[in-house]
Amino acid sequence: MTRRLLALFLLAGLSGSLAGQENTERIVNERDSRSHDFDLVHQRIELSDFDWDSLGFRGRVTTTLRALRPGFDSVILDAGALLDIGSVTTAGGRTALRWAHDRDSLIVHLERSRAFGDTVRFTVDYRGRVRNGRGLTFIPADTLPPARPRQLWSQGEAMDNHLWFPTYDFPNDKATWEMVVTVPSGYTAVSNGALKSDRTSREGSRTMTWRQEKPATTYLASIVVAPLARLADRWRGRPVEYYVYREDSARARALFEVTPDMIEVFSRLTGVDYPWPRYAQTTVADFFGGMENVGATTLVDWIPTRAAYADRPWYRHILIPHELAHQWFGDYVTTANWANMWLNEGFAEFMPGQYWGRRLGVHAMEEYYLDEYEQFMQIDARRRMPLASLGSNNIYPKGALVLRMLQQYLGEARFWLGVRRYLADHAFDVATSDDLRQAFRAATGENLDWFWEQWVYRAGYPHLVVSAEWDSLSATLSLQVEQTQRDTLPVDKSGTRFTVPETFRLPVSIRVGTTGGDVTARVWLDQRQQQVRLPGVAARPTMVIFDEANEVLKDLTFGQPVSWLANQLRNDPNLWNRDWVIRQLASHRQSPEAGAAIAAAATGADYFHTRAQAALALSAFEGATVNAALLGALSDTSAQVRAAAAQAMGERSDLGAVPALRARWEADPSEAVRGQVLVALGRLAPEETRALIVEGLASTSYLDVVAEAATHAAIERGDSTLLGELDRAAGRVRLAMVALGVFGARGHERALDMLDRHLLSSRATIRHRAAEVYRNIVPDSVARTRLTAIRPAITDEKTRQEIEELLARSGQ
Repeated sequence: MTRRLLALFLLAGLSGSLAGQENTERIVNERDSRSHDFDLVHQRIELSDFDWDSLGFRGRVTTTLRALRPGFDSVILDAGALLDIGSVTTAGGRTALRWAHDRDSLIVHLERSRAFGDTVRFTVDYRGRVRNGRGLTFIPADTLPPARPRQLWSQGEAMDNHLWFPTYDFPNDKATWEMVVTVPSGYTAVSNGALKSDRTSREGSRTMTWRQEKPATTYLASIVVAPLARLADRWRGRPVEYYVYREDSARARALFEVTPDMIEVFSRLTGVDYPWPRYAQTTVADFFGGMENVGATTLVDWIPTRAAYADRPWYRHILIPHELAHQWFGDYVTTANWANMWLNEGFAEFMPGQYWGRRLGVHAMEEYYLDEYEQFMQIDARRRMPLASLGSNNIYPKGALVLRMLQQYLGEARFWLGVRRYLADHAFDVATSDDLRQAFRAATGENLDWFWEQWVYRAGYPHLVVSAEWDSLSATLSLQVEQTQRDTLPVDKSGTRFTVPETFRLPVSIRVGTTGGDVTARVWLDQRQQQVRLPGVAARPTMVIFDEANEVLKDLTFGQPVSWLANQLRNDPNLWNRDWVIRQLASHRQSPEAGAAIAAAATGADYFHTRAQAALALSAFEGATVNAALLGALSDTSAQVRAAAAQAMGERSDLGAVPALRARWEADPSEAVRGQVLVALGRLAPEETRALIVEGLASTSYLDVVAEAATHAAIERGDSTLLGELDRAAGRVRLAMVALGVFGARGHERALDMLDRHLLSSRATIRHRAAEVYRNIVPDSVARTRLTAIRPAITDEKTRQEIEELLARSGQ
């Protein structure tokens, strides 16, 4: 699942005081798991009469469950407050049952008491309605760019499926289900499991019956209803399907065709053949990214153009393999409660790096986890939390990085033995963090309590400060290593205080380069201050690589001579180390040796990521060597390197770069490069850039990367004569809406008038973006006046609620 939505739910779900409670004890003892007195066995969910105007539909759910206590005489199901219950009867409608519906709970009184283990079956008929975007999202057809057809889709995670059908809405129980969906003529209903029937009535309506025959958690039940084209593929004879808008069919094949190969690689790595009868991926509008509904992933409709593949789109590189990995980690084996959600998301975030490493090589894998590291550091800086904790904010990148550390520590064979044991022990079931630890112990014989305690149950990471001293007489290199992390985390609003280990236990490999050959050592760090002595360093060191393979998630401060750093940049094959070295060299702005080393990497490194990072770092240096390197990088075969070179040129004052940048704007095939070139030209040649900004704002590109860049340039330019162009772009370009707020905050009433019109748009995402700009950009006093005036004209319930919240905040 995409990060932002899940994080918002989980943080909102924090309640009660945890002060004084040890997080390890809380997680291991499943204190965040929900009790239930029945086992949900099967549900038949029948849906019809969808109404896009009222956000309504008709539903019937027949539930089969098994009593888990004696004297079982009533059932409490989760059922949204807006579900209008018509009747509850025994299966077949023979006997009416008493029921009560209170907020989000439906209480069904059985006709007689049942014994432990007895089976109970009953049917609920209801008329459903939702608050759009909760449980179900209804999207009307419109002609605003980009146009999309009328559609609806569900989103169950974390606990929203009960808003459209009565069920048990918590992950610690699994059931089977069938989805019987009647849709208008020309529409398709996509759901979980195998298609059992597809019938068209005389009136033209279509009824499709999907059956999920293997148990899964109910938040993974899903539907999509839209006029869709189906593209067919196969994996070992099983259907692999791609459902897209008909006009997207040609582009969709190129995007999704990698899926069968990903299924093959994940099946081999996990030792579990893809566990569901089919795999479908369906694209929809206004989705937040992707959701791993069992056997039927829902994805946002951002299908790349042919040109976009030069820019390595996130969609193919991360989103598709992430959601696919969930079919094993999250669907086949599911977290028992939300405090262990990292088991789902951490593995799903870890697996794409494994795929690309096997298909594109070790540098591709290192690059993937390096990106995860950078995301982790940004999130951790905002709030430091353990992996396993209710509402944890870092379950995606930290989860992936902790699993990568475990893989490096155990080695390939033992790591995958542990993963396979975990999947085998909890197949079609739920699991906790400690279940994963025990699976690794059973598979490898190693007690990993220490690893779990510091990386799963506690917060933070080690901050290492290292210094080196070489003694020629004893031929010894001495390293002083200090762990400087502090346990300074405050108690939060819920009373929770997580802790950071005072000392981490860390396995570290060290390589010392000398003219007489390299010296290596592997040491364990387990003290706040520790000296590490490496004998046999007979010649003066030429470089020292600390944590050579980046086996430890850390922050490293290690002052070194420029010559050591330059030598490491030339010779170290590890991508993470190169990135670190480039940052260290970039801090030596007055050093010709540092600039020359980075310039050489910008044009000569063997992997595009290193060349791109080096090109970016050259923005801090001056001189003919740097100019030549950036011009060379601007013609690199990699679009990422060319974009980095253009960005660096824009951050320097070298007007000699303008002709080369102009040429790239005219001819570069990469949309991302043209975007960076536009921003650079806006800084270096502002007098001739206005026409390019107008052209860029009107252009179409994948994810509007060129228009976004044009908006950046317009904001920097501060030219209010561009407001008309920004207004026309604001409906499709997120940053253009922000630009209206920026100009409005600068006193341009016309920009605020435009923002007000977007609050009345027929498209929900446009209204929301305009409200967000009022929330985050426009001064409160101005926002209060404008929103008070426009409030009576807003008819959409959700937008009106956003405005009320903004007015309440600005009035404080």
